[in-house]
Amino acid sequence: MNRVIIDTSIWIDFFSPPGDSAVKETIKLLISEERVLLPGIIKAELLRGTKSKKEFEMLDELLKGLIYLPVEEDFWGRLSKFSFQLLRKGVAVPLADAYIALVTIENDAFLLHRDKHFGLIARETGLNIMETG
Repeated sequence: MNRVIIDTSIWIDFFSPPGDSAVKETIKLLISEERVLLPGIIKAELLRGTKSKKEFEMLDELLKGLIYLPVEEDFWGRLSKFSFQLLRKGVAVPLADAYIALVTIENDAFLLHRDKHFGLIARETGLNIMETG
């Protein structure tokens, strides 16, 4: 059973009342199967976007139910090299996206996203993308 990292671009849709029902069902299934990995950068992106202290605390509590994915000190060196190599291939992406891609690759997981940068990264690396629907 493959583990999945869900990018902030998908979480936003998940928490949005109208949202995409197929995405919502996919995420609910992944959570129920305990397959969702949560890197700290995505947790930080989600929490900083909350509208109130109450919303922040509620979301923080919900995220505690996922598998938190810490990184070791030497991850930063690997991230620097990974980003450097991407740039040399003409792939200029935000550092946060490179972080998410590398942590996904290193954990042999799939990435669920709606961000054009990850498609660019996947073409040049071993990044596995999960399709919905």
